[in-house]
Amino acid sequence: MKLSNRAHLVSNIQILADNMQEEARAKESANQVIGTTNRGIGPTYASKALRIGLRVGDLEDWETFLPKYDRFIKVFEQQFGITNFDKKKELDELRQLYEKFNGTGDKMIVDGIDYMHKFLIDPSKRIIAEGANATMLDTDFGTYPYVTSSSTTIGGVCTGLGVPP
Repeated sequence: MKLSNRAHLVSNIQILADNMQEEARAKESANQVIGTTNRGIGPTYASKALRIGLRVGDLEDWETFLPKYDRFIKVFEQQFGITNFDKKKELDELRQLYEKFNGTGDKMIVDGIDYMHKFLIDPSKRIIAEGANATMLDTDFGTYPYVTSSSTTIGGVCTGLGVPP
């Protein structure tokens, strides 16, 4: 398995924030509930847009990852008024991922664009992209605000995988 160094990590605090937002909308009105999966995807995309997100590539060096993680958690705690987040538990989980991704053997973290490009230029290789959502869930073309957080149309293949049109 290969992981793009540009892929964003979903933190437990983002899942918590997702749940908190959905609960707050439900308290306002049943019509305000979006019906998210409560898996932290929306807050993860928001972190990406705010340029504070954590990426798989950040796990290539544990010592530089730690201050990024601390800064990231502080932002979420402040923005969402979270006071009971178990940072130590998540850091233990992330440390295990760090060791797995960087262990001996075949390197799991790759430059995703370079990796895809090698397959694009090799006529004996094929790339299959799978989409799970319909256009009406697309963040730009769907029934906003009842959409997912990403581009679910063919454009998502270009932006997400780095595959040119």
